Amino acid sequence: MKKLLFAFFLTGFFLQASSQSINKLKMQAMYDVIKDAGILHPDFVMAQCMQETGNLTCKNCCLRYHNLFGFYVKGNKCKKFESDKECIKYYKDWQQKRYSKWRKKNPKADYYHFLKSVGYATGDKYTKELKPKVAWVQKHLKL
Repeated sequence: MKKLLFAFFLTGFFLQASSQSINKLKMQAMYDVIKDAGILHPDFVMAQCMQETGNLTCKNCCLRYHNLFGFYVKGNKCKKFESDKECIKYYKDWQQKRYSKWRKKNPKADYYHFLKSVGYATGDKYTKELKPKVAWVQKHLKL
């Protein structure tokens, strides 16, 4: 009976792992666009994209509006973009308006602190979810 339960557990684990596999080529292409746009900390930003879009595969999120980063407008609605490129430009502009001013006040803090400080990340849970994605990006993509 124990062996049967163990086999059932392993089967479930491998099915879950395969269903959550990450398309590395798709991630690299998106990372390259983010990096080429001149966005600071592209590894973190790519991880945000992965978090907000379910690794660029979600069906019921803002991705359907080319919203790669989960930006919202009044009424808690997804901000709509005409293209991924437009969304990436929006992120760059958003970052530029906030980052330099924040960096002057926080010269030793990291990007996780920036996201929390400017209200993008609303708590420590987001940081905990983002850290393994940043590590994945740094390990698997050509930076």
